Parts: sequence; C-alpha cells; structure tokens
Amino acid sequence: MKLIGSQTFDINLLKGALIINENGLESYIKDVQVDVANHQILIKLEDGSSIDWNTLKNWGIQFQ
Repeated sequence: MKLIGSQTFDINLLKGALIINENGLESYIKDVQVDVANHQILIKLEDGSSIDWNTLKNWGIQFQ
C-alpha cells in the first residue's frame, strides 16, 4: 500500500500493534518512547528490548 500525503495519528495507536520483521519474526509493541537528547523514537517490545523507529522501514505492522 502506498501512502499519499501526510499521514498522522495518535502515537498511542502503536501500543499493542503487532510488528513483523523481514524474516517473519513477530513481536508486539509495548510502549513508545522519545529520546529527546539523541532525537530518536524508541519502540519498546514485549520482551523488554527497544529498537529505533528508523529500523522498521521494511517491517510490517498490524494494528489491533
């Protein structure tokens, strides 16, 4: 699906979403945090790990 124009939504909609990496590994988003000092958006996963939002470019997402 191609997104057209500006697409915005409440960041809380990401919480609980299922994300799937390029290898098919699935995980649920537990929380979203902003690292103001480093200008990063961090995605906290259900296993306690965090990943940078920029690394999700080729991942899939399914909103709950």
